[in-house]
Amino acid sequence: MGESQNQVNGFIFNTNEDFSRAKEEQEAIDHFKGKIDLSNPNDVLKLYNRLIEKNTFRTPVGYLFLKELQENILKSGIIKPEEMKKINYTSQNTGTKTDINEADYILLNKYKEKGENLKIKLRNSRIINIFLLAIVIAMIIIAIYSDKTVFTNFENDVINRYAGWEEELEQKEKELEEREAILNKK
Repeated sequence: MGESQNQVNGFIFNTNEDFSRAKEEQEAIDHFKGKIDLSNPNDVLKLYNRLIEKNTFRTPVGYLFLKELQENILKSGIIKPEEMKKINYTSQNTGTKTDINEADYILLNKYKEKGENLKIKLRNSRIINIFLLAIVIAMIIIAIYSDKTVFTNFENDVINRYAGWEEELEQKEKELEEREAILNKK
């Protein structure tokens, strides 16, 4: 039988996503093997702890490398088995799409947060619009049912003042006419 295209380090992967992830992990493993002296137990322990803390590997290729590191550390005897951090296996449900990768999860949370902010802004906008509508309705009611406004009161005051002046002028005019009539008779 021929070799499968989706094969990494003796493992065959059914999906392209799992295959590409395993390939990335194998490249990272090769990088670590090239950069770190795996014969030095202290360096191996530091690498192992860092990989465990960051939960770096998620495919059998990565877990196999972690297991090799773990066995090398235990063989060296620099740490007791009960003190060593354990490998945390994360189940890969290849049959369902319920797993959301980290980038999608971050984007999902970002858009949920934006959605919540927009809901709050929409609610506040509705409250402000209702308040402004109530003010406009109150102004219309006041305009319809109000008999006198400030301007009509002012207008009435001015009219009354001019009416008083007109009466005074008419009286003075009569007095002048009477005086003229008296002067003309003389």
